[in-house]
Amino acid sequence: MKVKSGYIILLIVFAALLSIGIPKAQAFKPFVIGDQGAFLKLDFQGQLYGVWRDTGSGADKTSGTANIYFRRNRLTFWGHGTDKYGAIVQIEYAGERRISPLAVNNEPGKDFYLLDAYFMADFSNSFRIYAGKHKIQLTRENLEDCFEPLSIDRSIFIYTPFKHSRDTGVTVWGNIPSAKMQYRLQVSEGYNSGESPKSSLMYTGRVHVSVLDPESAFGYKGTYLGKKKVLTFGAGVQYQPDAVYSDVIAKTGVKSYSAWTADLFFEYPFKIGALTLSAAYLKTDFNEAYKGSNPDTESLGIDGAKKGWYVKTGFLFPQKIGPGQLQPFIRYETWDFAQLENVLNQKIKWIGAGVNYFIYGERFRITVEYSNTDFDKELNPQSVDFNTVSTMLQYRF
Repeated sequence: MKVKSGYIILLIVFAALLSIGIPKAQAFKPFVIGDQGAFLKLDFQGQLYGVWRDTGSGADKTSGTANIYFRRNRLTFWGHGTDKYGAIVQIEYAGERRISPLAVNNEPGKDFYLLDAYFMADFSNSFRIYAGKHKIQLTRENLEDCFEPLSIDRSIFIYTPFKHSRDTGVTVWGNIPSAKMQYRLQVSEGYNSGESPKSSLMYTGRVHVSVLDPESAFGYKGTYLGKKKVLTFGAGVQYQPDAVYSDVIAKTGVKSYSAWTADLFFEYPFKIGALTLSAAYLKTDFNEAYKGSNPDTESLGIDGAKKGWYVKTGFLFPQKIGPGQLQPFIRYETWDFAQLENVLNQKIKWIGAGVNYFIYGERFRITVEYSNTDFDKELNPQSVDFNTVSTMLQYRF
């Protein structure tokens, strides 16, 4: 694997300038207007990526491709009119990205969109109602804060089952008792298009049990940087009746969608440093819709019928190096797909390793990660093994 030397030098200089030039700051805190009862919080968060992959783009498919783009650039408005009722609105820009998770595109993709917009009614710690566009409540990976993962980002194979990461609907959730157990029940729009057999809603349920310190928030973290002692076991199920056709042209073979997941998360601060360990399994099923003559494309591909698991671990060193702390990590995943890139029964093994450098708490972060994607069947140009080197500058205000 050869990476252009100029690209590496640029990254090293970039990191060095950041580490010496950022003014001292404490942990990430949003700007707040108002008091405890009625307030408006504003925050801006961004992730600038520099990525290299050993597959080409455009007319040249033999040399590597380098790409610098915004993975996320997000502005959040979080307000409460009273101590019970509030709302969150998030807008985001992402682009110009040519290196996607499984391919190198000739033209860059970019988006500016409304990410979240939902109403919150917090009646008690055990009973809350959130309504609007927000995260699908199935997997821990999707519910982890995308600015606080352990590795450079969350798994591309698990955090978006069937309908991306968000959906419009209503979630009832809460913590019982003493926040040691958390439940989530969601009814949402699900997948409905001109190709859908029926306009059916999607139903999601999730529960977790925390043995040590509770995880009581609406979202999880990929690492608490050694500030908590956590051992959490979670599970989720999801179902949408009559979701797809096995023959979308003839409109025959109506199939339902279902999924289930199980996960665990462990983090413990020892004297020599904080150990983090996380693992999960996911299976999504479309009742063998992929065996039809012209199956709905939503039942295929990276978010279609599949099963697999991941395990990831990291270790945060307590000693500071310059203004920040180092946290090396490693992640391994294996997945079986019903069909991926026009290859039936495709399997993928993915391994990645890297290091996080947290500068002055959680406000600034630099991450470098190397990963290898290994296809079991290399039957077309879209299913050839490749290596990726990813770097990220993250900033939060």
